[in-house]
Amino acid sequence: MKELGLDFGWGPTAFMQWSLEHVHVLLGTPWWASLGLTALAIRVFLFRFYLGAADNAGRLATIKPHMTDLQARLDAAKQIQDMPAMMRCTQELRNLYAAAGIKMWKNFFPLLQVPLAYGMFRLTRNMADLPLPGLETGGTLWFHDLTSLDPYFILPVITGTATFYLFKMGGEAGTAAWPPALFKFLQWGMPIISTVFTAFWPAALQLGFAFSSLLSLVQTYFFKQPWFRELLKIHPLPPPTPPSSEYPIKAMTIPTTARTKPAESEASAQGLVGRASTTLKKYVPDNQLSPSAGRTKAQIAEAKRYEERRTREIQRDKYEAEQERRRRRQLNKG
Repeated sequence: MKELGLDFGWGPTAFMQWSLEHVHVLLGTPWWASLGLTALAIRVFLFRFYLGAADNAGRLATIKPHMTDLQARLDAAKQIQDMPAMMRCTQELRNLYAAAGIKMWKNFFPLLQVPLAYGMFRLTRNMADLPLPGLETGGTLWFHDLTSLDPYFILPVITGTATFYLFKMGGEAGTAAWPPALFKFLQWGMPIISTVFTAFWPAALQLGFAFSSLLSLVQTYFFKQPWFRELLKIHPLPPPTPPSSEYPIKAMTIPTTARTKPAESEASAQGLVGRASTTLKKYVPDNQLSPSAGRTKAQIAEAKRYEERRTREIQRDKYEAEQERRRRRQLNKG
């Protein structure tokens, strides 16, 4: 391709050019098949990262009710600018993540597909504009010419339909829970946008997007299957629960400060991780729920120090509250 003027130096576009060219030359496949096989190879290359993200998503979905309760307390503390309560809630959230074995950095690795997808888009676009020899006859079925658009617009419709069902199933990890307005836009708006935008592109680009969308859809389908998650040792998904107004109501009844009702605040703090652990036991073997599961010695020691510090803080709060009550009684007697 470089001899024909397609030289992108180095970067994601150059990597995709190297990959596509080697698939086409070594396997001797026509261009439509080479585009599909290259998309499949990239998906296989990134699959290990998708596994980590899917495992994280399953764990997050399991403890979501407890996270919602904690987030409501944190929001209430932010509204009244209660810094000690905010710090406690933040630390409790970290402890909750550690107890569930959640590592947020795993969610970012699948984003490697973004520069690779851009590189493939840029490469395919330039191949069609040149046009690359053989691309005009490198199609199949009803789209023989990959340098011109699909005459029946079937490929853009395939892309839009796959995108619709992809978001309906919860995104590529299969567990995304968006706000209703955003979900409605993603499920209906994105398929329409993708169909319209790809409708007048060269068939090579349309085919690439269709392949990518279908691969994402198939991957999401398998990630939602219990037997597949068990086979690859991915954290199981909890059963779906109907929407409830329980958590907004709870947010309205949260104590305004940590000192107002220390016993109530402490009970909530101590019970949160315990309730989350009980929830996790429904879906995870007992040998994966030990206090040190997925945690380093430093993390365990930090958690112990935090518990000791919280105990001292609660005792101090109780002592100060008792002293305040005594002072008020003495003033009332006087």
